[in-house]
Amino acid sequence: MPKKHSSVPKLYNPYSYHRPHLIRWRGSVIPKVLPSTIVVTLVSVIVCIVNLEAKIKLSIPSTFIPVLGFVVGLLLTYRTNTAYDRYWEGRRLWSTMVVAIRNLTRNIWVNVKENDGTSDLVEKITAINLLLGFAVATKHYLREEDGILYEDLKPLISNIKSDLPGFEPLEEQNSSSEVNHNLPLEITLYLSSYIDNKRQNNKADVPTTNSMYGALNTLIDCLTQFERILRSPIPLAYSIHLSQTVWIYCLSLPFQLVDGLKYITIPIVFLATFILMGILQIGGEIENPFGYDENDLDLDGFCDTIKHELNTITARQKPKVDDWVYNSDNHPFGKEEITASEARKLSIDEVRTLLTKEGERTSIENNNNFREVIIEEKDENENENLDVTVKMN
Repeated sequence: MPKKHSSVPKLYNPYSYHRPHLIRWRGSVIPKVLPSTIVVTLVSVIVCIVNLEAKIKLSIPSTFIPVLGFVVGLLLTYRTNTAYDRYWEGRRLWSTMVVAIRNLTRNIWVNVKENDGTSDLVEKITAINLLLGFAVATKHYLREEDGILYEDLKPLISNIKSDLPGFEPLEEQNSSSEVNHNLPLEITLYLSSYIDNKRQNNKADVPTTNSMYGALNTLIDCLTQFERILRSPIPLAYSIHLSQTVWIYCLSLPFQLVDGLKYITIPIVFLATFILMGILQIGGEIENPFGYDENDLDLDGFCDTIKHELNTITARQKPKVDDWVYNSDNHPFGKEEITASEARKLSIDEVRTLLTKEGERTSIENNNNFREVIIEEKDENENENLDVTVKMN
């Protein structure tokens, strides 16, 4: 059965109050790190009891700490940096994909002609739905899910049909079967056919057609880059060796610290293990940023944002110049009490005169503001010098 996802995007406002990270549980790796940390801590308890109470010497020279610690530090640094690069590249590529979707939507909704009235409008809405479908299908594709089975995608692509292997109409899909195919790529075939149709029927000029094809190429490029992140994880041998090295280092700590720190070894080992295991877990969690982990990219929220934007665009007619230029609220000459409707009755020389006056007034205001700033700074400097003189006297 498909996994359910939240339709409510994560809201992040950098200017609102957030609970201090020191006391936050949700979003941290504490639940995943605690079991391994407790295991190592229990080992340190046993080592301390045996070494200090039973007088059985289990300690080893502490010179092992700096040697192995240096190696562990290098491995964890590389692991974390590589994982974060993959996370950030995934976010960057999604932003690039959104830019292409927005540009393609703008060209379809505004620049493609509507000579046939309702037919052209329905075709536009259908093509824009496929753009949203591309984003949603990409989300499921990156999660290794069969997007056709998901309710957030069915209404957007239920009308398309392909003879390519692995793709059948929705009504012929067997819900129990697992179909692994590149659905986002197939959606671009229909979008490409739409662009070609508009050009062949002279409803899109050459610059608009080139712009739409460019945006479509960007979508395919982003999809391919997403696949590179998904299909090329950090080599398994490296991940295994790093995990083993961290475990060896953490388990060796109590044997090296018990002679010098006694029972203080236990909290020291707990903190050291918690930190190192946490860094290791963070790298593993963000290595693939497309899943359902708390720290993965919020693909559900990103898709909801795109859906809201496209629905807002298609809910209104494309802007008409007469509507937004020649209305009573447009005062193109700044503070002049004259609207664009009134200005269109003037001669070209009168309009240029109004523009000149507005430019001169703006220049004077800027100069006055600059002088006020200079005077304020000068007064502040004089006051500071006066204070210094009084103190010296």
